[in-house]
Amino acid sequence: MGLSRFEQKLVVALQRDPRAPYATLADALDVDERSVRRAMRRLRDDGVLTYSAAIAREDTHGWLAAQLEVGCRAGTVDKVAHALADRFDTRYVAAATGDADLVVELVARDPDTLHTLVVHELPTLDGVRWVHTQVAVRLLLSAADWAPDGWRSPRRQRVIDGRREAVAVKLDDSDLAIMRVLDEDVRTSAARIAQRVGLHETTVQRRLRKLSESGAVYMRADVPPALLGFPIEARFTLQVRPDSLEAAVRRLACEPMLRALYILTGPSNVLGYSVHRSTGALEDFLSGPLAEIDGLLGCDIRVVLHAYKRNGALIPTTDKWVVPE
Repeated sequence: MGLSRFEQKLVVALQRDPRAPYATLADALDVDERSVRRAMRRLRDDGVLTYSAAIAREDTHGWLAAQLEVGCRAGTVDKVAHALADRFDTRYVAAATGDADLVVELVARDPDTLHTLVVHELPTLDGVRWVHTQVAVRLLLSAADWAPDGWRSPRRQRVIDGRREAVAVKLDDSDLAIMRVLDEDVRTSAARIAQRVGLHETTVQRRLRKLSESGAVYMRADVPPALLGFPIEARFTLQVRPDSLEAAVRRLACEPMLRALYILTGPSNVLGYSVHRSTGALEDFLSGPLAEIDGLLGCDIRVVLHAYKRNGALIPTTDKWVVPE
């Protein structure tokens, strides 16, 4: 079975606001609150709906966000993927087509830490043959900025308009305490968080709003795109002339199928993830939006075969759900 129409609408609403109260969701969907609670519990218990709350460490603590491609020995891809997904510093781990078996996003405190990881630590994992690394200079769009109905998040609109975000705030001990609670359960109420961290409820609400609006924290309710009618996920890297880079990312941000977008160092200076309803739709994307980018010097497209971790949250293994026909 796949998602019902009601469940799809519920997921879309949660993607826009993963902390939305049950009553608010019920009113928006014109159902009773018990139906919302029951559906959310079922989706989560079946491993379909996952929540994540992640600190944008590159903005708040000066960490590096690295994009890795990993080659594995035959028969070890799954083992290596699980080992990488279990690490606290990985945000995304997936198997993909192409010369790299796995694509990975992780964060490191500084260049020395990243050097140790990619030169000494990761290559010693059983099954790893090689590791290639690029660093994200700027995160433009994250999975929190995508919804299947084409909704534009405030961040996406800023990219389209060519407006840079303000520098994120520095997190203090109280902010970090709040994040530890959210890491356990994104939907923990402000009142409960206040009890846990020893702050007043209104103070917690104010800090949560500040963290979210500043871009210091990403809170996400996620369902595999395939269950929302997008079974094809692509990863593309582009080499764009520097004088055309800003126009290129603004053009790409207009595309509703864009799920994530970065500016990188290295031979490719743009990285994106997109989702599509079919291979034909992917082909249209390649021959349309990508082909129309001015200053495009090179392009590499890969299809994501299986995601092990998204947005810092492990993806539970489940066989109860199938892609709707």
